[in-house]
Amino acid sequence: MNFDECIARKLLSNTGEIDRDKARELLLLAEHKEAFWEKVQKESAQFPTLFLEGHYEIIKELVVAILSLEGWRSENHDCLFQYLLEKKKDLDLDREYLSELRKLRNRIDYNGTKISADLWITNELHLKLLIKALKSYLKQKLSEK
Repeated sequence: MNFDECIARKLLSNTGEIDRDKARELLLLAEHKEAFWEKVQKESAQFPTLFLEGHYEIIKELVVAILSLEGWRSENHDCLFQYLLEKKKDLDLDREYLSELRKLRNRIDYNGTKISADLWITNELHLKLLIKALKSYLKQKLSEK
């Protein structure tokens, strides 16, 4: 699905309601979760599926925060990412990676798929860099009046 399809299907909408408080709270929650995953990092080889899923959730919360700051709402994760790809091109995000990440998370959550430690290691840096970029963008926007 692309951005226009999300709009046409009413899965993505401009509410016009900018919610800075929600964005701040989601940023704080994302940072709290990030601190947790950093604290238990040594367990990643034993629980790679949980690590990948946990980092995906941080990314999702940061993207929801960005939409909240801009008065948008998404009904699903696909359209959440479509908004980001369409409206935040300056973030230079990898469309294919976000799509594959979302699909992998869905296989984990809905099919019970487990991933290997190698797959976590392969994705870890990319996930952390994505989180860093989204946090930086969000903090910059929250600091603006």
